[in-house]
Amino acid sequence: MPAKSTKASETAKPARRAARKRSPVPRTSRKAEQPEHSQIAERAYFIHLEEGSLDEVENWLRAEHELRAA
Repeated sequence: MPAKSTKASETAKPARRAARKRSPVPRTSRKAEQPEHSQIAERAYFIHLEEGSLDEVENWLRAEHELRAA
């Protein structure tokens, strides 16, 4: 009886990776939610004027949050 060939096992494709779950939101609309740098800077400036807050980072983060929520 001839020996079995192992060539088939050597050329077999590796196991396929599980597919990634895709977000139900299309990419274009996700990008639209991101405010531009100039918009954030302007809102942070007005937060500073309205409240007199000297913490630039806090103003920036608050402006970013407000603009994303809008």
